[in-house]
Amino acid sequence: MKIEKKTIEDLVKELNDAPAEQKSEKIIETIQSIVDQEYANVISQYQKEFEEYSASKESDKKFGLRSLTEAEKQWIDRAIKQEDTTSLTGKEIDYLPETTISYIFEDLKVAHPLFQYIDWAPAGVQKWFLSERSGKATWGKLTRAIIDKIEAGVESLDLDVKSLSAFMFVPKAIINMGYKWIDKFVRTVLLEVNEEGIEEGIIAGNGKDAPIGLLKDLKGSVQEGVYPDKKAIEITDLGPDSFGAKVLPTLNRQGKRNVDTIVIIANQNELDTKIYKATHVLSFNGYIKADNYKNFVYVASPSVPENKAIAYIPKKYTCGISRMGIDFSDHYKFLEQLRTYAVLTYGNGRLKSNDDAVVLDITKLEALKPIVKTETVTP
Repeated sequence: MKIEKKTIEDLVKELNDAPAEQKSEKIIETIQSIVDQEYANVISQYQKEFEEYSASKESDKKFGLRSLTEAEKQWIDRAIKQEDTTSLTGKEIDYLPETTISYIFEDLKVAHPLFQYIDWAPAGVQKWFLSERSGKATWGKLTRAIIDKIEAGVESLDLDVKSLSAFMFVPKAIINMGYKWIDKFVRTVLLEVNEEGIEEGIIAGNGKDAPIGLLKDLKGSVQEGVYPDKKAIEITDLGPDSFGAKVLPTLNRQGKRNVDTIVIIANQNELDTKIYKATHVLSFNGYIKADNYKNFVYVASPSVPENKAIAYIPKKYTCGISRMGIDFSDHYKFLEQLRTYAVLTYGNGRLKSNDDAVVLDITKLEALKPIVKTETVTP
């Protein structure tokens, strides 16, 4: 039974008003209704595309489809269609084929502007070495002391220790469309449920049950695995007087490292207000963006708190996804029209070095004022 266009409040009321002996059935109907409403547009679009695809035999690429390997088809049979029950008990995690993860992984890289500035480890890798270089090259014999020094400067990042979880529903209408459409749906949903979670981990992860976020201090006192926040540096402008004097010496290591492009990360409201005013001047033709003395790239992230921003050197944060899996629960098997899954993503991330990002306090960030000089002309 489907309940069309009802609010959550309507559904809760119907559930509360149902007789005790009908509670279980009403719970099923309520969950089904929520899922039907949430995916109504998706199902309708898929059905329309499916009919067009079947009639015209258009290329897979036009509809976002791809040819699946036998391993991927077997995974769908086992995990989604549940036709192959011999290798899945219903109490274990079934991992996606690496080819599927790779496609999702590539989509993730371009899904958010922030992800373009992350140093991504290859999909499926469980341990990745951070490529931060320390010291300088010197001529001489390759002694054991030099080898030890090189090895001491190399750190590794375990990409199989943190997990991101979410729930996914697969409507039966999509299951009935076949392998390629199930694959498209799963990839789309996994992309959506992972986007915000991964971004939040990159920005604010505490390091204990999440990556170590850009807001955290790698050299701070770690309490029970949790990294403390970095102390924010207060700035009043994004020019040489405040940002240049207080922030750049950390990023450029007192002149020992060349820094050109800097990514400024803040929530959308701060970008639209404080940072906009600090980078634009009002002219007779409206606001004009001033040329920065540095190449600043501005990226929005809801995970950055109010009155804060992050100045970050691109590609200095390493992140990777080692595995994605589907966890099953026998408790949800009474749902006949949809399948319920817990989606698990295993990965990790951290800055290569603590001075690759600086947290900014922009509470007192001032509006950009044009400098006007007057000269007295002597006749």
